Amino acid sequence: MLNVLKKIHIPLLIIFSILFLLSSYIPNFYEISVKNLLPPDRVMLSGEHIYTYDYNVYLSKMKQGQEGRWSVVDKYDNDPQQKGVLLQMLYLLSGKIGGLFHLTPPITFHALRSILSLAWVLTIIYINIYFLKKPILYSLGIVLSLLAASFPVFYEYQGSTWIGMYMSWWTEMDVLKRISYLPHYTLNYIIVAVLFILLYKFSESQIQMSNQAQNPKSKEKNKLFGFWNWDFIAICIILFFSFFIHPAGSILFLFSWLIFWLITFIQFPISTFPLLPKIIFQTVILFLLALIPLLYINAATSSYPWKSLVDFDKYYRYPVVVKDYILTLGPVFFLGVGGIALSLLKKEKRLLPLISWVLAAFFGLFLFKKLPFQSELRFVQTANHIPLAILSAYFLYGIYSFFWNKYKKIPFVIIFINFFIYLAVLLIVTLGVAQSYFSIKSQLDFIHQRAVATVPLVPYPSQVMYPLKDYWNGIQWLDTHTKNEEVVFSQVNAGNYIPAYAGNFVYIGHNPETPFYDERFNNVNQFFSGTMSDKDATEFLKKERISYIFYGPQEQEKSEENIKKYSFLQSSYTSPLVTIYKVK
Repeated sequence: MLNVLKKIHIPLLIIFSILFLLSSYIPNFYEISVKNLLPPDRVMLSGEHIYTYDYNVYLSKMKQGQEGRWSVVDKYDNDPQQKGVLLQMLYLLSGKIGGLFHLTPPITFHALRSILSLAWVLTIIYINIYFLKKPILYSLGIVLSLLAASFPVFYEYQGSTWIGMYMSWWTEMDVLKRISYLPHYTLNYIIVAVLFILLYKFSESQIQMSNQAQNPKSKEKNKLFGFWNWDFIAICIILFFSFFIHPAGSILFLFSWLIFWLITFIQFPISTFPLLPKIIFQTVILFLLALIPLLYINAATSSYPWKSLVDFDKYYRYPVVVKDYILTLGPVFFLGVGGIALSLLKKEKRLLPLISWVLAAFFGLFLFKKLPFQSELRFVQTANHIPLAILSAYFLYGIYSFFWNKYKKIPFVIIFINFFIYLAVLLIVTLGVAQSYFSIKSQLDFIHQRAVATVPLVPYPSQVMYPLKDYWNGIQWLDTHTKNEEVVFSQVNAGNYIPAYAGNFVYIGHNPETPFYDERFNNVNQFFSGTMSDKDATEFLKKERISYIFYGPQEQEKSEENIKKYSFLQSSYTSPLVTIYKVK
């Protein structure tokens, strides 16, 4: 039986991991199953992922790829002449590929999401096997990596007790949602994991070369002064491009590089001291290399429209309460810290990359609490539960081995330590399963409420209801009857959908990507009030390059007069609830 398990334990772990991944898609399948519950005046846009407001932004970049663009423009701004940038290129390029197969942006998004999520699951399995080696260890590490969950938060809902989590306002902390999260986050997780594997491989080759060079009979001394090897080259290339995926993950690795070598030089001075000049040189190379994308990103976001992203991070910061974040990480934080202490005490070189991963994440979190250039919340988005879960498995195995070797003749001690280990693993697994269950349950409840909702006609935020058919048909009309370079003027809800599904530029639509959002919001309300004079309204629309007016239920909410009174508006599309005017 044991021999059979040895042969099939990795396939079993892969099957378990994929089943866990598939469970995160249950809400997507459920959504399709309740399509018949929709009121007759609504249309279901299946697969609106996590948060419609942001989801449409990613679709808008994919649609640009289908349009043939090779750089990204901000369609949530009203300047069609703006210069394209190389930000969010993952979505633009995937849109190009999807277009080759005649896939719509939503289908392309979920295909990309599924491919990267599967790759991430396999990466979790591989990184556990790579760092833990022993089957019992990496099997435990994989389970903990997938199910690492927050300490529970109990609350009453619908007459029963539900289990939630700390920092529930941040979707990525959800034990189930994060396994198939936003594609660029998932790709960032994969890149970070690969970089730490390469870091260990690189350090081992350098230390081995150093030891050989110190041997009087060695012919390898001259190699000590060679600054390049394939692992380091791979690190440089991946790190460079990773800045365009998720800069915080790249900055995390730079911090980790420094922490890793600092600990290495302290713990292994004899074998590593000869490497010091070489590592200093390579550190300079890495930081100079990182400057290129950082300077580019800084230049791209130093002027509008992309400066609005920086403004949003500056004025709408989401401060991380460290205590809450620790509680959100759950038991693996404390067991992982135990693993860090044990690994440092035993001078376990193999786990140093994981230790530097965790320490760098918290260093970045504390540092950017003080610096305004980057939100500290971004360092929560670096899959920190993975190294903590691996270190937790190492810690549990380590204390078991210690007590077994020292007290194996004292049954009470062995029973106690076994009880502690089983209890710790059971707690993590139970929390992970319970929070996964309630994550699915809450998502299904939300989808059901959304499907049957009828009031108001157009909601804000948009994800709480499906769009009206009239509203959706108007957006489809814009897609087929207007040019992508034309600017549409509407309230924020329609403005959020139009770039994603019609491909137009809009005056307002997504707070982080709409420059001067508050000012524009007031301008929109003033125009749709219908109280502006013909002259003022004409000058305003001309100044803002507006070609079309989308006039639906949300636009009419605060109207004192119907805007059809304006002589310069020509009705181009009409339905019972929506009129689209062309500005003459």
